[in-house]
Amino acid sequence: MAELPRRKTGKKNVSNGFSLIELIIVIGIISILAATGIPMMLRHRISANEVAAAGALKTIAASAVGFFNSAQPHRFPENIKELGATTPPLIDAGLARGIKYGYYFSFASETMDGAGRNYVWSAEAHPIVYRRQGIRSFYVDVTGIMLGQDILGDPGHGNMRQYGQ
Repeated sequence: MAELPRRKTGKKNVSNGFSLIELIIVIGIISILAATGIPMMLRHRISANEVAAAGALKTIAASAVGFFNSAQPHRFPENIKELGATTPPLIDAGLARGIKYGYYFSFASETMDGAGRNYVWSAEAHPIVYRRQGIRSFYVDVTGIMLGQDILGDPGHGNMRQYGQ
């Protein structure tokens, strides 16, 4: 194979590299892929956080029942920290602090008799930063029914529709 002769221009030989047009096209393609891929990845992360938060509320509900059954006299815990302070702990330390999976978690119980025992409780979870960590808030109470909906990042409440509907 014979090489083609190079033109002599008076300058040094031009190296064979990418032209400016080729580089602009590649950068444009990468930009389009990033513009479509990053929002999709963020939506998947939000969805994963929401599923994890709903699962954590189910764990809190089961732990509250376990606490009730093991406490003498029977009562529900006063707050979420009490669920993590048992031996062995009923929930992990991160959840007992009230922040996990990009959500705030809270637990409240009420005294329903004159002896100061707690027989009614509710727990809720809402995103720390609305539309970044999650878009739905969740609520569960002594009935064990999970409620959840998009309420602009406000805390959950008992008037929500049932989760999954």
